[in-house]
Amino acid sequence: ISASSGSSFVHETESQLVLNGSYDIGFTMDLALKDLGFALGMGEKFGVPLDLAARVKATFEQGKDTYGGSAWSTMIVKLLEDAVGTDLRAPGFPARLEA
Repeated sequence: ISASSGSSFVHETESQLVLNGSYDIGFTMDLALKDLGFALGMGEKFGVPLDLAARVKATFEQGKDTYGGSAWSTMIVKLLEDAVGTDLRAPGFPARLEA
């Protein structure tokens, strides 16, 4: 994936923490929801429809309801893991990102 157009900052960083199972990105569901709220507010202010952002916010609200506001934002993937009854683990990925 990293050699194609699928590469991104999130792929290079956060996915490692999901594959390890720590999810420890240092950014919470509450913070993600705050940022999504800012984005949606700006969209509303300037008349820009942000349908996908609204759906993402609803998904993060479900994540917060399920895991709590202080859960790492990367735990949003756990909604899918729980829904299908599996986890997305692979050996060799770090529990924390190096600064």
